[in-house]
Amino acid sequence: MPWKETTAMEQKIEFITEWRSGQFAITELCRAFGISRTTAYKYINRFQEKGIEGLYELNRAPHVQPNKTPETIEQRIVAYRKQYP
Repeated sequence: MPWKETTAMEQKIEFITEWRSGQFAITELCRAFGISRTTAYKYINRFQEKGIEGLYELNRAPHVQPNKTPETIEQRIVAYRKQYP
């Protein structure tokens, strides 16, 4: 018999399904899925706000890069590199 392999998203959906069934307490579900109660409530809140889409991983890229080179300077650098390869 092959091992059962699941993705993180499948486990999140399974967690939400079990939670919605109402058969288990949050603490029991957390113990069974190996997550903290804080994480469980985070998934529940995201599911309630956005549905299944809320369970996908969020982009962790910074919104602002304060030390980023201005666009005009970037364009000049590119132009010089093309001019003097």
